[in-house]
Amino acid sequence: MSFSRALKTLPLVLVAALLLLPLAGLAKDGRDFAGTYNVSNVVEQGDQMVLTLQVHLFNHSDADLKQAVVTLHARPAATLAEFQPVKLWKNHGEVKLAQQVTVPRREFESWQKGGQPALFVVYHDATGQRWERFAQVRNLQGPPR
Repeated sequence: MSFSRALKTLPLVLVAALLLLPLAGLAKDGRDFAGTYNVSNVVEQGDQMVLTLQVHLFNHSDADLKQAVVTLHARPAATLAEFQPVKLWKNHGEVKLAQQVTVPRREFESWQKGGQPALFVVYHDATGQRWERFAQVRNLQGPPR
């Protein structure tokens, strides 16, 4: 390729690089928190299900977190429960949390069909900025049969 032709394609390469740059940052954050979950002690109460939700999460965020809170959301975005704050959650460390929660029957049924609870980790970074990151979890019991 001639030098003048290379110069003509340079703007396209730069634009493509600038457009893809934010995606590289998102990929890292996509799995900052992952682990397993299990439900037990399930009781039906009308359109609600009362159950014990146990989560085992790993921190891959590249930061030690102080006072992080794991929250459970219903779709679209209502907060159903907040677990007790984790005093110190080391990078590459794990936490095991359990709490009785009440969830809509439809939400619980989606978990039984292979969906996952909408768990988020809420924390503040070293600069004080608040973050709320999705935690990818799989059912400890395995896929539904």
